[in-house]
Amino acid sequence: MSYFDDELITELRSHNIAFNILPENDHASIVREINETIPFSGSKIAWSKLNKSINFGGDLPDFSTSKMAKEIKKFADDKIIFLGDSACDEAYCINLEQLEDALRIFSEIPQHTYILQKQLDWIACISFEGDIDFALLKPSAPQTSAL
Repeated sequence: MSYFDDELITELRSHNIAFNILPENDHASIVREINETIPFSGSKIAWSKLNKSINFGGDLPDFSTSKMAKEIKKFADDKIIFLGDSACDEAYCINLEQLEDALRIFSEIPQHTYILQKQLDWIACISFEGDIDFALLKPSAPQTSAL
């Protein structure tokens, strides 16, 4: 567990956000599926290659994370997974009703933080560079509405 994981856990607890740390096998399986399923350009998801992607990064961070939370809630069921690509070693699972608060906390970590569910119907990301993106990955998922 990294320094950032320790700080993150403290922050999640201070905001009364219930979470579980995913077992290492589940974490590795999700990372493998992301790498096999999603196109990347260097270390970032190639959002332009995904059919139904939305970028929220041009707005103020709290407003952008709020808009992303609303979009995620259209397609998500109960458990949301957060995993990072560098600063945090662990993957975290939180309840959907605490999504917006968790997004604000994870947006402060200097890494690409991916937000998804195990079935990988959609993926979202808060990047170190300030981009906030969302994309549907499965054709059977409902259509997003215009913003």
